[in-house]
Amino acid sequence: MRRIAIVYISIIVLICIDFFSKQYIEIFFAGNLHQYFPILWEYLGIQLSYNTGIAFSLPITGFSLQLITCILIVWLFYYYFRIEYTKYSRILDIGYSLILAWAISHAYERIFIGHVIDFISIKYFAILNFADIFISIGACFIFFI
Repeated sequence: MRRIAIVYISIIVLICIDFFSKQYIEIFFAGNLHQYFPILWEYLGIQLSYNTGIAFSLPITGFSLQLITCILIVWLFYYYFRIEYTKYSRILDIGYSLILAWAISHAYERIFIGHVIDFISIKYFAILNFADIFISIGACFIFFI
C-alpha cells in the first residue's frame, strides 16, 4: 500500500512541477511568442510556444487527439497496475510515474486549454517542456530494465 501511495504522490508532484513551470513562463513572457531568452548561448533558451498538435507539432488535432490521449492514459494505467506493478521494481515505478505524470499533464492541457505550453528551446531540434523531459527519462528507465 505504501508503494502505490508513493507512485500516486510522485505523479501529483510531477504534474504540479510541470503546471507551475508553464504558468510561470506564461506570466513571464506575457503571451509574447517570439521573445527568446538565451540560457546556453543560442543553443538552449526559453521561448514560449503553443503546441496544438501531438509530439513535434504533428498535425493530429481536435477530438481525435483528445480521444487518443485518453485511451492511451487509461491503457497505460491498466498495463502498469495489472502487469508491471507485480514485478516490485522501483525503477519501473519511477519510469511509469514519470510517463503517467506527463500523459495526464498533457491530456489536461489538450482537453481543457486546447494546446500544450512548450518553453525549453533547443536550437535545431524542438521547443519542449518538463513533461516532455519526464516522458523521455521514464521511457529510458523502462527500456533499460
